[in-house]
Amino acid sequence: MDETTPLGSWLDRIDQIAREHPDVTALIMAGKSPASGHRELLTWRDLAWRSAGVARLFAERGVTLGCTVAIQLPNSVAFVLATLAAWRLGATIVPIRWDLSAEERAQLVAMAHPALIVTEAGAGEDEIAVAAIAQAAPVDPASLPCSLIAAPAWMTASEALSTAPTLIAPKVTTALGSASGMGLVGGRSSFADNTHHRHPVHLVCTPLYHMQGFALLFRALTEDFRVIVMERFEPEQFLDLVERERVNFVALVPAITVRLLKSPTIQDRDLTSIENVILGAGATPDWAIRALIELTSPETIKLGYGMSEGVAAAFLRGDEWLQHPGSVGRPSGVETLVVDAEGHTVPPGEEGELFFRPLGGTGDSFKYVAEDETHRLPGGWTSSGDHGRVDLDGYLYITDRGDDALASGGNVFVSEVEAALLQHSDVADVAVIGLPDPEWNRRVHAIVQLRPGVDAAGMDTALRAHAKQHLAAHKAPQSYEYVAELASAEADRERAGAKEAR
Repeated sequence: MDETTPLGSWLDRIDQIAREHPDVTALIMAGKSPASGHRELLTWRDLAWRSAGVARLFAERGVTLGCTVAIQLPNSVAFVLATLAAWRLGATIVPIRWDLSAEERAQLVAMAHPALIVTEAGAGEDEIAVAAIAQAAPVDPASLPCSLIAAPAWMTASEALSTAPTLIAPKVTTALGSASGMGLVGGRSSFADNTHHRHPVHLVCTPLYHMQGFALLFRALTEDFRVIVMERFEPEQFLDLVERERVNFVALVPAITVRLLKSPTIQDRDLTSIENVILGAGATPDWAIRALIELTSPETIKLGYGMSEGVAAAFLRGDEWLQHPGSVGRPSGVETLVVDAEGHTVPPGEEGELFFRPLGGTGDSFKYVAEDETHRLPGGWTSSGDHGRVDLDGYLYITDRGDDALASGGNVFVSEVEAALLQHSDVADVAVIGLPDPEWNRRVHAIVQLRPGVDAAGMDTALRAHAKQHLAAHKAPQSYEYVAELASAEADRERAGAKEAR
């Protein structure tokens, strides 16, 4: 492709940046600990040429336009290279949690029908190992055919806690300028000032199997950011990276936000480089949002609401949130309808299931693979199962997320319970799950990692009292267990939930 050829895909954009400044750092894989430094660093030339080399390897393994490629890896350079390689060939990416049970993995693989699965060992049928990705010879992207458009760009596994795994295929393609809003070419980014090739820095601290971390990483690359990826979130390492690398943009989820704010050093840290913080709205507790606003500024904080299905999205800035605390903003580009359990529309201010439809017409923004579980109403209204209310000014308030709720004497928003327990000074980390219960359907159960030196004796009583102060009675955990370490709150939640369900 020469310089006069119109850019068609995200990969064309990445190759263009690599030609403009090949020796500038594009991607950094942070070490496992604050003291270990960077584990791997790629320039823009490395990113473009190595992903092209992996694309050639994938093509030899049968990956073509319209195929799916599953990636079951922790956060890593190999994850990024494999994704870009598959997109060069027009293939759809299916990120799979690296710690899924064999049963859940088999269900997702059966639905996705991948031509290739990228794993650590590459031992199974149609699998390829990380070592092969690392050893693939770099190739000049100009020597390959033009990058194809992947449609959809990805499919993602539903994280619903009460159902079998389901794949969601949003209508997002790798075409520049598509409705996805991805891959802006030049100019000022939505997330940091990237004019004049300043190369702002985006720090990824969430798992890449989660669509927030995944989508924002690749959008940041197409906007000429330098991207730093953490293998897993650790508060002190995160703060070290912000200070050392002068990070400009981060995206946080509720549990990470609360853990970060509990850092004993955060008040003394230099956070002045941060221009934008995106928070997953609806589950981040109000006190945490206010604390982040105080640490940065109201203009720095952006609260976002969305879902993998792409049915609707809303954003509002911190200063606007202070005028409408608890809100996730006004949904854009859609109409909103709130209905009760009987399907009747409820007036402003009353809670119900949220339905959306595009302004000026109908049309699906996604589909479920293998089965259709979506909630629909006549007239083009679609729901992903979230519940909330809309006030008289059109501001949306989320009360329960369909993919983060369990039924236990009423819907329990597990992120809300985790955030409340994390406020206790003796709790280092926590995962909340639903265990089978003959009376309540699912019993709220907390898996707790205590701070070093804290004795678990007496903690049940202390945490019950704490939960009573911060949660409605039906949301408070009915049982607790204590572990030495949570690999991640989400991983422990799903592993334990799957075990109890069998």
